[in-house]
Amino acid sequence: MKNKFNLKNLKMYVLGGLCGILAILSIFMTIETAASGAEVADLQKKEAQLANQQQDIEENLVENLSVNSLREKSTEMGFAKVSNLVYVSGGVPVARLP
Repeated sequence: MKNKFNLKNLKMYVLGGLCGILAILSIFMTIETAASGAEVADLQKKEAQLANQQQDIEENLVENLSVNSLREKSTEMGFAKVSNLVYVSGGVPVARLP
């Protein structure tokens, strides 16, 4: 009669099943970690590209807003440099209150 219910064999089956489940979960976690790492690397590449674009835009903005560039563009559009400036004084009262 070897078909006797053996608690030791049941513990071994449960322990083996638990180890198998843990091994499968470990494989899935490794795959998830690798996928997350690839996603982070892709995001870092995009961040570097965006930083370069921002730097290019800032350089373009500084170049376009420089005094010399604005002066050249204004002459191309037909504006002339003012040769005679007239300042108006704002401190002269016109009427007094009673």
